[in-house]
Amino acid sequence: MLVINHGEKPSRALELPEIVSGLLVMLVVLWGACFAEVSYVNITEIARTQAMYGLLCSLVWFNTLVVLVHACSKMWRHGRVGRFLWFQLFVGILTSVIFAGGIWDFLPKFLLRASMLLSVTMGLFSLVTLHGYIRARRHGPIRGRSVNPAFSFFTYMMALVVFSTLLLMTPGATTRPISFIDAFFMSASATSITGLTTIDVASTFTPFGKMVLLMDIQVGALGVMTFTYFVMVMVGKRLAVRDSISMSGFLDQQGGNIVAPLLKAVGFVTLAAEAAGAACLYFIWHGQQDIPQMELLAFAVFHSVSAFCNAGITLFPDNMATPYVSQAYAVQGVMMVLMLVGALGFGVYLECMTRMRQRLSGQRVQKRWSTHAWLVVRVTFITMLVGCVGMSLLGWLEPSQHAQNGAYNVWESLWNSIGRSAGFNLTDISDYGVVYKLFLCVMMFVGGNPTGTGGGVYAPVVAICVLEVLRVLRGVQDVEIHHRRIARSTVDRALATVLLSVFWIGFTTMLVLLLEPSIAAQPGGLLKVFFMEVSAYTTTGYDLGAVGELSAPSKVIVSFNMLFGRVGMFTFMLMFIRQKDSSPARYPETRLPLS
Repeated sequence: MLVINHGEKPSRALELPEIVSGLLVMLVVLWGACFAEVSYVNITEIARTQAMYGLLCSLVWFNTLVVLVHACSKMWRHGRVGRFLWFQLFVGILTSVIFAGGIWDFLPKFLLRASMLLSVTMGLFSLVTLHGYIRARRHGPIRGRSVNPAFSFFTYMMALVVFSTLLLMTPGATTRPISFIDAFFMSASATSITGLTTIDVASTFTPFGKMVLLMDIQVGALGVMTFTYFVMVMVGKRLAVRDSISMSGFLDQQGGNIVAPLLKAVGFVTLAAEAAGAACLYFIWHGQQDIPQMELLAFAVFHSVSAFCNAGITLFPDNMATPYVSQAYAVQGVMMVLMLVGALGFGVYLECMTRMRQRLSGQRVQKRWSTHAWLVVRVTFITMLVGCVGMSLLGWLEPSQHAQNGAYNVWESLWNSIGRSAGFNLTDISDYGVVYKLFLCVMMFVGGNPTGTGGGVYAPVVAICVLEVLRVLRGVQDVEIHHRRIARSTVDRALATVLLSVFWIGFTTMLVLLLEPSIAAQPGGLLKVFFMEVSAYTTTGYDLGAVGELSAPSKVIVSFNMLFGRVGMFTFMLMFIRQKDSSPARYPETRLPLS
């Protein structure tokens, strides 16, 4: 029996003009920022772009009118309006009022800056509506094999990199023309939250270009899929069962019901940490002559987001080694806290928030923490302590060109240990000795934690591999921690991740050495390239100077190395290798001599 819901027809009919007008609003804003003679950022000279400004006003008002009619239709037929439609209506009315104020001069001109951001938000709302519209137009189940979550993540990330590359090549994004390779490298570095740079960010990019990099950092740190579904959840759109299952598989969580709470924890922790960090940096830098006071808020927000996301990209000429920055201990303290909070992992915060909510509501709270939280907290602080002590001793004992300073050596070692997956450098890393650099490679390889913004193969993965080796040496049957037996599949995946990562880093190092014979012939050239490849794959951003000497083919290799490292080599291999179902039939066991 076919049931036709006539009440949905007006809503569906209104969605199409709403989608088209919203997308056109976003495209006009982007076109003005990229190609207009006077960018929308320089709003004091907006009179030169009156034609484009008038078109934008018309599209904004039309989109708001369609959304208003849509909301009234929903209220008339169903007696309520969804949260998503209320968000759309609020943003549309606010943007329309600001544009009207700009035309009839009853609002300050500086508010037009906010109208550009609100216009882009209207376009993003239209993208969400378009996603739901496409899904609603599908009839019947999707045939064929389901899409691998890893493949979807990598595809979305590549799409973001390509789109950002095109934006960075426009005249409105840079102060001077840059090549496609450099734009692609910078976009890949920001999206993979690595921090390796081939050009100076502060002097090369305009405010619009820096905003593009900042959005790449933010979306890349959370993951394009995570960011998209987070926006949908926060504006009231329910995830389909298939989307929840896909996200739970990508986030390596058991059950689709954990996805929505985890996405909310991601959004809350991210916004709270970055807002607090930006406020602290703003007040610390307020009044300092070396920091451009006209752009103080933008500086604070950019570095807060970059630190929390462990991106390693700054607006200073020599990263954090810039003279007036390397001695700013208060700034470094704030950024260390942000790096640590970002690398700890959102899974731990979700458990903390759940337990706090249970305690406040009077519910019974379990005494035992989950094995994941128990392991992550311990491994994080053990790695941080070992790294700080190890690098401090190497800084004192190993001969190097680095200036020896007892207290600052410990502080910098703590900074490098916490920021092992961020890549902010207080001094020139190339001045340290060989052993220090190799030890830092190990720290970068260990990295942060799952569901966090850090890089590397992740500290819990390395810890499980170490425990597996101890299990074999002791002759016991299972890996046991926190009174729990770790699943055999988890141990196997940890071993495969480490092994594949080691092979991949070795392969890319040899490939770059073949393409760069001039670097290979230098004293210490092998270590320089190996250090760069470890930094790229672990999405860290430390560099010994090799990036500036690379040719175009090598830059492409390093760019994809950063993207592969963000996805994870084990996850990347699953895009091409289909796992087979386990069979009860097994071959007879045999033993081989190994010693």
